[in-house]
Amino acid sequence: MALRGVWQLQKLIVSYCDWGGSSKGIRAFMETHLPAFKEKNPQLEVVTELIRGQHPHLKGSYSKISIIFGFSTICIVVDIIWLT
Repeated sequence: MALRGVWQLQKLIVSYCDWGGSSKGIRAFMETHLPAFKEKNPQLEVVTELIRGQHPHLKGSYSKISIIFGFSTICIVVDIIWLT
């Protein structure tokens, strides 16, 4: 989402475990959908982070402007990631 032409989400970190069952879905997502997602969103830095023994999670780094919008911005980004 852009506000006044500035993309709010600057960096997305996808953390996962390479052997844990709870990370099975995110590993499949990374193999099938993440390359296309990166290609469609060149303005976004997408980083994968291997963390053994932990549940998968996403971390987003936003521009200072998006702090005003709070949690609703995060929900929109998560919806976009899983729907594309």
